[in-house]
Amino acid sequence: MKHLNILYAAAGNVVRHKLRSVVVILCLVAVLFPFLSAIAILEGVKTQSRISVSEGADIYVTMDMFGRNGVIPIEMAEVMKQIPGVTKAVPRAIGRIYIGGKLAVLLGITDDEKPSSLNFINGSLPKAGEIVIGRGLAEHLNLEVGEELNIGTRVVAFIENEPYIIKKMYHVSGIFDAQSGIWASNLVLMSIDDAVSVFEMEDFATDIGLYVRPGYEAAVSKGLQKMNPFFRIQTKGLVRTYIERGFNMKGGIFAALYVLAFALTIPAILVTSGFGLSGRRKEIGILKATGWQTHEVLEMVFFENIMLALISAPSALVLSFVWIKLFNAPFIAPLFIPGAGSIPPFPVPSRFMPLPFVFSFFFALLLTMTGSIYSTWRAAIVSPAEAMK
Repeated sequence: MKHLNILYAAAGNVVRHKLRSVVVILCLVAVLFPFLSAIAILEGVKTQSRISVSEGADIYVTMDMFGRNGVIPIEMAEVMKQIPGVTKAVPRAIGRIYIGGKLAVLLGITDDEKPSSLNFINGSLPKAGEIVIGRGLAEHLNLEVGEELNIGTRVVAFIENEPYIIKKMYHVSGIFDAQSGIWASNLVLMSIDDAVSVFEMEDFATDIGLYVRPGYEAAVSKGLQKMNPFFRIQTKGLVRTYIERGFNMKGGIFAALYVLAFALTIPAILVTSGFGLSGRRKEIGILKATGWQTHEVLEMVFFENIMLALISAPSALVLSFVWIKLFNAPFIAPLFIPGAGSIPPFPVPSRFMPLPFVFSFFFALLLTMTGSIYSTWRAAIVSPAEAMK
């Protein structure tokens, strides 16, 4: 009963000191909101990356060029199909290009291939001389299906310090839906022959994707090494490991920087938690005069901080959810999605996990405890008469 009465007293203090409680909660929400939003976006992008890897080929093969990926002859795809366990060999030509001043990804695939995650608003797969573009790029260029788009192929000269670029006209045969994901927003899809022409690597592809039967991955990799020791082989598991490592590193760096930000906010929480400190000292003096012990006063303040943290963490979570799901994470998405812009033209992927929310609660509790427990202890150890002055 004693602890329950202390809890009631703590709740009464939170309600009675409305201004102080509101100021502390707003400070905590302002600190926790970016943290929860960033982690949710990071997890969402990581999930979409996993899906992209799962939908892709089992093995990607390129040529080694001084320790990095080089182009590979397209004709090697037919040879690789003969390896036992290989069901399909798909050459690709992929790279980055600038279209209308915007960075885009150009992907060339065979006519019978279509990434399963792509959804069309309208139109169809591209044929020779045609392209399909993402909705974000289409809105940036103000393009519709049936219109024409110039894509530069190469720089042939400089005239008055300006590059003279040979361009070729392509017919827009379709537009990807924004729901296809962040990768499709600025994607340009065309036939592999056209992509090879754009990248000026005639009869070569950037890689060949091999689809293999379950359990044959190791055998196919050995067969590829015997076929040509200069092949660079990347399995689906290896690609998944790279993605996980990259996102975990990025998330770790962000968490470390945010811990530093938390440390810098402690003085601010100290000030806001001590708002009206003279009044709090008088209250503590009255409590000590009526028989309260120092540990009971500290317990009451601990319960107050728990209540403030229990209000702040869910409030920050709700605000983060609304900011991402309803407003599409403006100004936050570019931190984790390069090229997204202040207002992303595609639905920002997000995934709200329980662990970051639990961390945010303990962060809020740590900050409020740091800002109030010491000042409370200092007021509680003096005589009641001195505290009530």
